[in-house]
Amino acid sequence: MTQLTTIVISNVKAADETDLCISIQNMRLLRILSIKVTNEEETLQMDALSSPPPNLQKLLLTRKLEKVPQWFCSLQSLTYLYLHWSRLEEDLLPHIAALPHLGRLKLTNAYVGKQLRFGTGFLKLTVLWICNFPQLDEIIIEKEVMPNLKSLWIDSCMELKIVPMGIEYLQNLQQLDLTSASRELKNRIRNVDILKVQHIPKRYIWK
Repeated sequence: MTQLTTIVISNVKAADETDLCISIQNMRLLRILSIKVTNEEETLQMDALSSPPPNLQKLLLTRKLEKVPQWFCSLQSLTYLYLHWSRLEEDLLPHIAALPHLGRLKLTNAYVGKQLRFGTGFLKLTVLWICNFPQLDEIIIEKEVMPNLKSLWIDSCMELKIVPMGIEYLQNLQQLDLTSASRELKNRIRNVDILKVQHIPKRYIWK
């Protein structure tokens, strides 16, 4: 078990938390971890993991998380994080902003709040997906945050009617994709806020 570098676990139940976390903690060479609960009614419990594998590079968690795992800030080798249908009520971003190697972040219905604020960090992030946030109506990007972001994909965030505030700070952004966007957001990208995105070479607005 301790020699595994990749593991995919499905059909997890909340009652499995302790045994699951002990097993993961003992996999010191683990680099890729994917966990999915048995159904959408189950909650993925991961707080019993006190010390994640030090070389973990890719982490995929599917279905509801009760709260942001306290060990997220310890993922010093992580390059890719995907949270699918986590529906967190707690803001995830402050817990992962300082991760030194996080290059790709994919969030699908990962947070139920109305605002995503990238207030600090994400220095190595190059690719960001924000998908299926049914209540999201504001994205704020502070200056000097995500300085190396190359690709931003916003998909199925129908309450988002304004261009992300601070998108003009992302001077290295090469591609912006909008999929299933609100009519208001599409119009602003094409007209009112065209100056804010004119530095982005590739801008795609999909149906």
